[in-house]
Amino acid sequence: MFLRVCYLVLLSAVLSLLALPLRAQQQDRFWILWEKQFYAGENCPGNPRCVVRRNYTSRQFQPPDMTNIYRLFGMLDGNALAQGRLAEHPDAPRICQHNDAEILLGFDPERLPKSEKIEVLRDLAGVHFDLKSLGPPPNHGRNFGRDLHAAFVERFRAAEIPILSKEQVATTPGQPTLSVFFSHSGGDGRCDYVYTVFASLSQTVLLTRDLRIKVSAGTWAFSAASTADGYQGTERDLILMVADRFIQDFQTVNPPEK
Repeated sequence: MFLRVCYLVLLSAVLSLLALPLRAQQQDRFWILWEKQFYAGENCPGNPRCVVRRNYTSRQFQPPDMTNIYRLFGMLDGNALAQGRLAEHPDAPRICQHNDAEILLGFDPERLPKSEKIEVLRDLAGVHFDLKSLGPPPNHGRNFGRDLHAAFVERFRAAEIPILSKEQVATTPGQPTLSVFFSHSGGDGRCDYVYTVFASLSQTVLLTRDLRIKVSAGTWAFSAASTADGYQGTERDLILMVADRFIQDFQTVNPPEK
């Protein structure tokens, strides 16, 4: 009985300690920070398209009199508020968050202007695609997908765009993969027979807010339908428009050498 009472008392004491809030331990350390800025681009630093890279050098110091340091911070905060600014300067480097993109890259990617969507094709090392399994529409043979795949290969090779195999694309930066989707509705001889095509180029991308997150995302897309005004082509012609548009956009940002 005595052991049971002691056990209950000890258990109650442990639970009481666990219920108490933990006291955070604080240690103040002070640093002198030296920032150097490097600009890449034309008419910098005034050009908003300039890429800014920053380099930091730091030194730690521990003043013997902490009172003067606290007074200095208070004075700086007061001056900022008197000028209508926040105490924390908007350009202050976020050096404490070691996973921040600005720390990893040396510049803040959020401040870069957004590029035109076609720029995702610039310096593309090649592209992988496979249309051989594309299902045939009515009145077409089983080789519909294989014939289209061969036509895509012919067009891409003529445009000198490298075609990557499944093994090659896995080791190519960005892993660029072109996917083509074809659908049709209605039956043979029906006037409401409609066919559509949608294509998307996926590449691996990093989130600007967190460079640790890498995903495969659609970076280029094209769609068309037989219901478009003035369209007189076949299903095959509609799908081949994907290759033609891709090549056109690719050559816009990667002009062929004369």
